[in-house]
Amino acid sequence: MAGRMEDFLPMNRNELEIQAHELGEQIFRLRFQLTTGQSESVKKLREARRDLARIKTLVRQHELGIHAAAAKEGEAAHAKKPKKAASDKRGAKKHSVKESKEAKDSKE
Repeated sequence: MAGRMEDFLPMNRNELEIQAHELGEQIFRLRFQLTTGQSESVKKLREARRDLARIKTLVRQHELGIHAAAAKEGEAAHAKKPKKAASDKRGAKKHSVKESKEAKDSKE
């Protein structure tokens, strides 16, 4: 099954409800298999539950009319942002440590 919110965003409300129904049945089967000892696939059950929660969130957003805004926010959140170099922070710390050592030596 799909695992990311982006996979469900292009779906309309009817498609989401159909997908939610299918996931509900899949969750039922997986729980039944786990209790009877036929399967040990806890990971599949966990992923199915999470996908169902994602779909229910999108259905609710459709109901409230905020689906388009949420999609735009999701795209903006995935835009790459430049990361600060970790060496800058470490270099500044090393420099300040050197300065503090020099200051101690000059006081003595």
